[in-house]
Amino acid sequence: MLNKDHHCLESIIEAADRIVEYTSEIQSPDELNQDNKSFDAAMMNFVVIGKMVEKLSDDFKKGIRN
Repeated sequence: MLNKDHHCLESIIEAADRIVEYTSEIQSPDELNQDNKSFDAAMMNFVVIGKMVEKLSDDFKKGIRN
């Protein structure tokens, strides 16, 4: 695994952990939708995950699919 891939995976895990942290007290989708700060924080971390997935090397992505 390339160092870049390792960094991307660490960033993905950190973002996922933050999503859990920011939403752990939320009881329903409606409650999350009404809590603008938690909603925005969680959504931004989904953006981070998407960006980090884009940065993974093609070789790494091919290995996932096989």
